[in-house]
Amino acid sequence: MRPAEPPVADRAGNGPPASVVTVDGAAGTGRTAVAAALAARLGWRWCSIDELYRACAVVCRRTGDRASVDDIRFGADRTSGGPRPTYRGQRIDGLHGPDAADAGSFADDPRVRAAVAAEVRRFVGSHDAVVEGLGAGQVFPRAVLRLHLWASPARRARRHRAGLELDAPRPEAPLRLGTVAWNRGSWSSHDTVSRLRDRVNVALGRRRRSVSVVIPARCSRDALGLVLPRLAAAAAGCDSEVQIVVVDDGSTDDTAAVAAAGGARVVSLGASRGRSGARNAGLQVATGDVVVFLDSDMLVEPDFFAEHLRLHEVANDTVVVGGRRHLPPGVTDPADGRVLRRDSREALLDVYSYNMACLAHPWSLAYGCNVSVDRWFLERAAPTGFDESFVGWGLEDQELAYRLAGHGARWAYSRAASGAHLHHDRTMTAERFAGWKANLRRFVDTHEEASALERLVPGMDPSRAVDYVDVYRGFDGGPATADEAGLLVVRVPGSDDPLPAVQDAVANGAGAVALVDEGDRAELAVLAEAAAPGRGVRLYGGADWDRLSPHPGAG
Repeated sequence: MRPAEPPVADRAGNGPPASVVTVDGAAGTGRTAVAAALAARLGWRWCSIDELYRACAVVCRRTGDRASVDDIRFGADRTSGGPRPTYRGQRIDGLHGPDAADAGSFADDPRVRAAVAAEVRRFVGSHDAVVEGLGAGQVFPRAVLRLHLWASPARRARRHRAGLELDAPRPEAPLRLGTVAWNRGSWSSHDTVSRLRDRVNVALGRRRRSVSVVIPARCSRDALGLVLPRLAAAAAGCDSEVQIVVVDDGSTDDTAAVAAAGGARVVSLGASRGRSGARNAGLQVATGDVVVFLDSDMLVEPDFFAEHLRLHEVANDTVVVGGRRHLPPGVTDPADGRVLRRDSREALLDVYSYNMACLAHPWSLAYGCNVSVDRWFLERAAPTGFDESFVGWGLEDQELAYRLAGHGARWAYSRAASGAHLHHDRTMTAERFAGWKANLRRFVDTHEEASALERLVPGMDPSRAVDYVDVYRGFDGGPATADEAGLLVVRVPGSDDPLPAVQDAVANGAGAVALVDEGDRAELAVLAEAAAPGRGVRLYGGADWDRLSPHPGAG
């Protein structure tokens, strides 16, 4: 592999590759199998950079000459096992045996790394291709899609016990912004490849991503008159297809007529089925790739849909929990200059961090007033939708989120994908509290392992004056303080990519990492989990950290 040799495509005048998808990630996540299957599904070429590094190790060990790697090539033809490296025209065997154990040192050699990159480009030429392996995203920085596969350490260990190679000498691939983090934890290879093919088609402009917003409404004529124009404006500013579904849950006013006049697809139930039933009815007609559940009295921001969709592009299995602010009585315009009251979740996340993975029970903050989920994931993790045995107020949304969590959901809390809640009486009455407790009993009876929810009762009881943050800490546990001893603080400007620094910190033994992001980027919560699985990297905005830490600006 001679770095100075021009790629075949350049000599032939065919130009650069038409389209490339790169696949990298942690060892034990099935990178090669996914890349090969995706290429077959697309009808594209594929090759493995890791195979070339193994070939370098094998040839060098057998010849005793590190310069011999210059004569390694990819075979000209694909076989059922993919293109295999050759040395002076002879196929190299033993690529997964002990002779390849030193492959990582070749990946660290700049000269060999450049030669490997040149050979991969030569082989790909002007063909559409899926390229798998260490540094694939750097070899093809303009790839239409860059994928980083990851899984929990426990899942990777199971693959190892099953006899699958974990490729221990391979350096850990850096995860960078702009890469799609794909969690293999709860996905079959078939579903992974099917969804990735869809992502490729979106990236190539062959189809548009779509989103449906499902709004249960009962006697909501006045609120919808304010809500729907703002939804229409957000839809007009979004590059994706937007469907608005309003479910008239047995209204006695002209809710349905107002919804239809506002451009919504209206589902009229006649008799009320409650919020769970109304949402399920909306799901039956929703066609979007992503489904947003929204209350009928939420005034959204102009980039509402764009932000929800953007966060779903960052990773699979993501549940986006949108922010909410409460409008004062009589105010119907969030921009009137008044300071809006935050909801309880922001007060909690100020302390716990805006990475919901730091919570023991992140599903407990997934309120149905503003939350979105990938439809494909929803249909597989919760095919029955919301549990309609939950009646009255409370917990039906968290119960659905609990089931999503059981199937590997990852969480992104976004203050940008937000809405302003029109004022209404939110007083916790004795009657509402009794209904909430009845739903709590349904929850715990169905999911015994969620019995910790009972610790929230004092915080909901209208007869008791308690600090809800303290009650929630008793329910969830979690970090004691933002200034915990041994906490390594990584503070980055909003334009920088902090993920390699997080990986370095964990690799160097940091027990706990706080990522202070001046850019307030919600996607870092999901990507930090992929960069350091199971470590619960804490995420704070710069102003949040300065307010919490006794040493402002530390780190």
